[in-house]
Amino acid sequence: MHSPQQPEPNAMERITRAAVPVFLLLSIVTLAFGLGFLVNEMVTDSGSSTTETPAPVASGNGAIAEDSVGVAILNEIFDILRTQHVDRDLISEDRFRQAAIDGILNSLNDPNTEYLTPEQVESGAFDLSSTYQGIGASVSDATGQVTIVAPFRDSPAEQAGIRAGDIILEVDGVSTEGWTDQQAVQEIRGPAGTDVTLTVQRTDGTIDDVTVTRGTILIQSVFDEPFFELIPGETGDQLVDRDGNPADNIAYIHIAQFHDQTLGELRELLADIENGDYVGLIVDVRNNPGGLLSATVDVTDEFLEEGIILSEVDGAGNERSWSANSGGVATSIPIVVLQNGGSASGAEVIAAALRDNNRAVVVGERSFGKGSVNQLRHLENCGDPDGCGALYLSVGRWLTPDGKQIEGTGVAPNVEVELTEDDYILHGDLQVFEAVDILLGNQ
Repeated sequence: MHSPQQPEPNAMERITRAAVPVFLLLSIVTLAFGLGFLVNEMVTDSGSSTTETPAPVASGNGAIAEDSVGVAILNEIFDILRTQHVDRDLISEDRFRQAAIDGILNSLNDPNTEYLTPEQVESGAFDLSSTYQGIGASVSDATGQVTIVAPFRDSPAEQAGIRAGDIILEVDGVSTEGWTDQQAVQEIRGPAGTDVTLTVQRTDGTIDDVTVTRGTILIQSVFDEPFFELIPGETGDQLVDRDGNPADNIAYIHIAQFHDQTLGELRELLADIENGDYVGLIVDVRNNPGGLLSATVDVTDEFLEEGIILSEVDGAGNERSWSANSGGVATSIPIVVLQNGGSASGAEVIAAALRDNNRAVVVGERSFGKGSVNQLRHLENCGDPDGCGALYLSVGRWLTPDGKQIEGTGVAPNVEVELTEDDYILHGDLQVFEAVDILLGNQ
């Protein structure tokens, strides 16, 4: 099984396409257009079906019957501001309500808990399915501007010339100044066959208008060729060692994310690997943003015969664990896992699980450090017939098999290999080369 064929870039384009995502993703939280999941969160599949805490009962006029959190005083403040403040024209119910919500959530100092408007809920911003209608790219607002993290392989965005590092200045002529990545998702995604024009500022400062025809994106998540060209402009999609020699006796898979089809994609490739004459396997989860919990656990289970995969601790201190089951497809072949600062959530779980169970050597850089358990709770008691939105909240933390928290700390590699942009251009993908050396016994 091979990844989709792509247009053949020239040498400089190869360097740019391969290098920029490596370094841009080290510190950026991405949000995929339409796929729409935050890279720093792994979402539980049953988040919408968990038992809800009963909401306070509303009185006939919509007021909360039990004023346990001081809603009455907020109403009083609003009335005073609306009637007496010198800038009373700025006071509106919607603005006041949003400010109150923002203040409450900001007090938690938890970037993974946020309020979603009804429009954001409707846009499917947290849909983790393997297909969607859009342009096929990931975006971040971490720098204060809406920035392309990377176009998906063989996507409409890539084919139209959207590149990693592009800053989106306008969408169909509307400025993106002040936009969040979720606003960008909402505006850019749309029905297949329709066009959207993005005004982008390239990494060299030039500004281009790029029209992309939206499509139905099948989000392939597992690939059997290197995501980055190992020696820029020379090796294409071939796996080689640091001297440029083919490493045909080493298998390679890149897991780009975890969704509902990842396990099937992985098993198909692993079947070919098991039937081949390979001395080892590279599992590359660099720049993997995570995804579904079930997919992450199932994928990890294919490499483990036994042992803990991960544990979850909730706010009450309750802990539960997921264990491996025997019968995985690739439980004996030697493995090196590659990770970097863009490896988050589910990618961190698989790296830690294989490392802590002595199943793999982890090579690269410390991972992103996002290990929150998140659920989407739809809100129902605002009295608005058009909907109340939803609360996306952290309900727990993930722990590695060794009992260490992932959130805020990340997963440390066994062998640290930094890969800067200059390193890559001058010497190639040093992290892959280290993995090849380890599997060939050259260390």
